[in-house]
Amino acid sequence: MSRLLPSALPFILLCAALPVKALGATAHTGQVVMGTVLQVTVVADDATRAREITARAVTIARHWDDVLTTWRPEGELARLNAAAGRGPQRISADLAFALATMLRLSSATEGAFDPGVGPLVAEYSRPGGTSSQASAATRIHEVLTLGDGVAALAVGAMLDAGGIGKGIALDAIAAEARTAAAKALYLDFGGSSQLAFGTMENGEPWTLALAGLEPGVGHGLMRLEGALSTSRSRTVGDETGPIVDPHTGRAVTDPRLVTCYAATATQAEACSKAFIVLGWSAAYESQRAADWEALYEDKDELHFSRGFASMISDRPEAHASTYDSTAPKKIRK
Repeated sequence: MSRLLPSALPFILLCAALPVKALGATAHTGQVVMGTVLQVTVVADDATRAREITARAVTIARHWDDVLTTWRPEGELARLNAAAGRGPQRISADLAFALATMLRLSSATEGAFDPGVGPLVAEYSRPGGTSSQASAATRIHEVLTLGDGVAALAVGAMLDAGGIGKGIALDAIAAEARTAAAKALYLDFGGSSQLAFGTMENGEPWTLALAGLEPGVGHGLMRLEGALSTSRSRTVGDETGPIVDPHTGRAVTDPRLVTCYAATATQAEACSKAFIVLGWSAAYESQRAADWEALYEDKDELHFSRGFASMISDRPEAHASTYDSTAPKKIRK
């Protein structure tokens, strides 16, 4: 976060072409936050309120960037990382909330999502990064002590909020928008994290086109009421930072794409990283009780959880021409 990174846009927001009776006024903005572009669309009773909520959304996102960034030394999490091994440090209520959320979601994913891999993410993000095994300083439950208004990190520890930072910000924006009486909201953070409630000004649902692993390949349309997160595996040396398997300490470099649906953006973010790390079979069996749904694709197979499949319409993979007929993917749900 906090540095401008290239963004592969996996979603396209589809708007209705036919005009219908307006249900309110819409305001929209796009701003660079957390090193990518945050798109905010708000529907409210009047234009002034819609603009106010939109502006507030950007302010909230920038606040969470200040709390969770590790790319600027003045960021609160960056300061905590810098104080690793120095004992308890005073922290804000917001950072305490974020750290508690990290601990909870690491447990919920059985350690497949773990912000404690910060040292390895930093290593793998630079050209020529090594493939060293995980150390004791890569598991958040082992290196973080969280108390009343204080937190302490073990020597050598470094937490990386890149896996859920955008989700935390989106959920905070949504909560504020509801409090401010927004009728509807659509958020897109860097093309990889979306959150929506309500409908567009014309009464049409927020409808997204779901991208696939290969460029130009899509997996149908989804009407969104809730949150989505899409994650892709990346190569070592990619400046955006690869996804690291906390169990092995190695970057996941096999081509994988995961889109998760959940009630909150924070949950969806953790889910998408866990499925990248575990692969479909292990992730589906271990995570099926969680309150989220997923689409998983690798070079060989394409999977939809039953709930995710029920939310998609016009799935192009139903047509044989979608994939190379000499090496068709197995499609399962």
